[in-house]
Order: sequence, then C-alpha cells, then structure tokens
Amino acid sequence: MIHKYSVELAGPGGPSERDITVEKLDGNRVRVTHAGRTRVYDAVRIAGNGRASSWSLMPEGGGATALIDVDGAAPDLNVTVDNVTVPLKLQSARAKVAGRAAPAPKVGPASVQSPMPGKVVKVLVAVGDEVKAGQGVVVVEAMKMENELKAPKDGKVKAVSAKEGQPVEAGQTLITLE
Repeated sequence: MIHKYSVELAGPGGPSERDITVEKLDGNRVRVTHAGRTRVYDAVRIAGNGRASSWSLMPEGGGATALIDVDGAAPDLNVTVDNVTVPLKLQSARAKVAGRAAPAPKVGPASVQSPMPGKVVKVLVAVGDEVKAGQGVVVVEAMKMENELKAPKDGKVKAVSAKEGQPVEAGQTLITLE
C-alpha cells in the first residue's frame, strides 16, 4: 500500500513543506520517494514505546545506515538524526487536503473524526469537559503511529463515542463538541 504524507519542517528561514510517498514492500523494506528521488530502505524499529521510537534505516544497494529517533504523536513530532533534532508536522496528504477543504465551524456543534482507519489508544476528555481549539481530545493509532486528534474549536464535550481499544474507520465521529 502506498501512503502519501506532507511534512512541514521548522527551520531558521521559516517552515518548509515537503511531500513524501512511502510504500511498504516485503519484510521490513519500504520505498520512499521525495523530490523525485526514490530509495528503498530496510526499516527496523529497534526500540520504542507509545510516543517514542528508534529506527534503523539501511539503504538498499549500499550506503550508511541511519539511526533515527522519533518522539511525539503525529502530527507533531521531533525527529533526531546524527544528534540533530528537527521539529516537524507530519500528516497524510488526504488529511491535509481535508483540513483545507473543510475549515472547522466557529459556532455550533463540531465533531472530531478519525482521519483514517485505526484503533483508539486513549480518550483524553470526558463529557462536560471544557476544551480549547487545538487541545488534544483523543489518540488514534494508525499505521503504527499514534495521532493525537485535536479539538477544532473552543467548546464543551457533548458526547464521547470512542472507547480505548476500539477499532475505528476513517471519518468515524469520536468526540462531539457544542
């Protein structure tokens, strides 16, 4: 399966955005395409827990093996390579387009929906809680990455449809705000 991502990197000249395509091949092999260049890597997770993991990436056909540490929950990650840490925002190309196409309503009810199929890892709010726009409300694991879904607006939690451990489909409503 091919997955397309948009990566926003923070830098001294301001943020820069890049599109990356990742295709899972056989075993631990992945094909990564960026800026018209394609490489195949043997990608092995060598350590990790829920929010942090370390990966070994060995390029097929030779080259130096890279050790990469990833910390955080998508979309907000810190990636460390060769003792240099770079904060970045990672989101699927589909979620990026959906975010531009349907801005969150500023008044009236709003819902937090799963951007892709996955499993609810943690519910961060309860019915009646007051939340601020951008506050994490639920964590969904998809494609072995945890994604903290955020409230689209300030409001009060009206309903929590998600339960920890529950499988979810893309577009499924998990939290409703009023």
